[in-house]
Amino acid sequence: MSRERGRRKLMLRLPDIRHRLVGMTNETLGEMFEAYDLAVDALDRFRNQQPREDRLIAEYEQLCLEIEREIVVYCSDR
Repeated sequence: MSRERGRRKLMLRLPDIRHRLVGMTNETLGEMFEAYDLAVDALDRFRNQQPREDRLIAEYEQLCLEIEREIVVYCSDR
């Protein structure tokens, strides 16, 4: 379930490769989808937490961007 949520979130964030994300399925990509879903959920929690943990927010924003970049590269290589 987390993998599909991650795929959907990435499809919204990366509309240029959305068509590729729909059809691609393998273990590596599935793990990246799951990692992205978990990272985005954690980021949302940190953003809504009081008091705010700006260091964690910045760290997870960077993590999400890195996963997005990995996905783009992975899809470009296929």
